[in-house]
Amino acid sequence: MTMEWNVYIENFNSKTIECYNIFNHYRFNNEVKENYDKYSNDFEMFAETIKQSLMYYFWSKCEWEIILSDWPPSKKFNEKKVDVYDQIMLNWDKFILYVWQKMKETDDK
Repeated sequence: MTMEWNVYIENFNSKTIECYNIFNHYRFNNEVKENYDKYSNDFEMFAETIKQSLMYYFWSKCEWEIILSDWPPSKKFNEKKVDVYDQIMLNWDKFILYVWQKMKETDDK
């Protein structure tokens, strides 16, 4: 079973902004599976544990943050630091339903 949910991150090696599938993060992906096994009958608890895992792995860590700014730059130069957790929270309801449904599909096989 393959899940895909892309976010923007900085590739420090190439100094570029790239799309990254968060399910490529081995430990996070394993926690999703473990939490589903534990809470496969309780969507609310599953959602809460996934949110906690997202915070643990992706929240407020410089390797998972990018800076958004206005373009073209102005004298006021508005910037905002955004991490992977923030990006996922923008569509939290869709994200958690996607993960739940994908895990259910795997469970049914």
